[in-house]
Amino acid sequence: MTPIQRWFFERKFSSQHHWNLSMMLHAPKGFDLAITEQVLQKLLSHHDALRMVYKKEHGDILQYNQRELTEPFSIISCDVSKEQDVKKAISIYANEYQRQLNLEKGPLMKVICFHTENGDHLLMVTHHLVIDGVSCRILLEDFMSLYQQAEQGQTFVLPSKTHSFKEWAEAIERYAQSQPLKSQHEYWTEIDSMPFTTLPVDHEVKGRKVAQTKAVQMQLTETETEHLLTDIHLPYTTEINDVLLCALGLAVQEWTGQSHVHVQLEGHGREDILSGLDVSRTVGWFTSMYPVVLEAKQGQTIADAIKGTKEMLRRVPNKGIGYGILKYVTATEPSAQHVHPEISLNYLGQIDQEVTTELFRPSAYDMGRQASPDSEAVYKLNLSGLVQHNRFILSCSYCASEYEEQTIQQFMALLKEKIQSIITHCLARHEREFTPSDFTAADLEMDEMDDIFDMLEEKLT
Repeated sequence: MTPIQRWFFERKFSSQHHWNLSMMLHAPKGFDLAITEQVLQKLLSHHDALRMVYKKEHGDILQYNQRELTEPFSIISCDVSKEQDVKKAISIYANEYQRQLNLEKGPLMKVICFHTENGDHLLMVTHHLVIDGVSCRILLEDFMSLYQQAEQGQTFVLPSKTHSFKEWAEAIERYAQSQPLKSQHEYWTEIDSMPFTTLPVDHEVKGRKVAQTKAVQMQLTETETEHLLTDIHLPYTTEINDVLLCALGLAVQEWTGQSHVHVQLEGHGREDILSGLDVSRTVGWFTSMYPVVLEAKQGQTIADAIKGTKEMLRRVPNKGIGYGILKYVTATEPSAQHVHPEISLNYLGQIDQEVTTELFRPSAYDMGRQASPDSEAVYKLNLSGLVQHNRFILSCSYCASEYEEQTIQQFMALLKEKIQSIITHCLARHEREFTPSDFTAADLEMDEMDDIFDMLEEKLT
């Protein structure tokens, strides 16, 4: 298994069978179910990971690829057109279907077509063990392409397959013993050993369950969102994650009074670690998870906070993919202590740019609970951001028995204020300010960089 899959089983979640990633499409003119079943059958035969099952043998979890499905894939048809409350009915049925996958028996994908008076809504429920965000995009692209081919009476044709999930997992085993990876050990050991800041809570709890999870959202205006995506990055050559994490560090510092905090980040995990390996169109769970430490000192200027966050992120080796490999595959020090951040941040991108065609668009109906209500919530605060309908939306999930809603609302208001302050600051800057990572000598410290520019300025004047 890959590091992220090992992480999943290590957590020993209650109801491991119910830990999904779902998509839902709306076709105003309805879906041709015969065509849709043919398309899905082709997707399952083309993408190996969708045929995976997981079995416990001799105390280990092994994953098997079913070369052929034992029976043809079939869609569940559910007519809710006569229901008094269609929205509620779909939500109830969706929750029921979300918990019907079985890791040992498979297949780990279930598809339900809800028929309404305003067209059909196709819910695709897939276990997270075999799919990630990039995989969702691949599947949606392939689904749309195949559906259009079938409607036009064409033979199914998909882009050439990239390297298989199995080949990737085997490559990670090789990379785990390589010198380039082992050279990262010192960096990650330092991150794990930094003093840990515990987030304050309203009530102490022994555990967190998904059933107790609530969420608070904040939104930026369309104008603020446009700035966040474009021109505010010019002064410091930043990216959106630099800004979000800088704001988070500043907000946590003001909330807790602590100058640093560990935060869990996610990457797509499909980094170029071994030459000749291409998984750009491979379906599977590749996600990398790794901790970073945000530092924000009291009285620090916004400029210093931005530059410090940017440089910290640029120093992360290979976008964090090595952390999980060292922990779960290399395992040179099985007794080593690994940090477990209490807060996570994941920016999902611009949902506006996802699937919208003449035939389909994203459905607005509830897809049901992705994870079992009995499952454990991993973080105290789970932050997830995206851009939808031209507005940046940030959602914070929390355990309602651990935090009062007012506490989270105040924290999100503070975080929004920090993001807005960074936007205002960057818009007022008309000159570009360089940092060490903008040059090949990225091992320079910030004060050394400032000294160099001071000397240059003196010579020029």
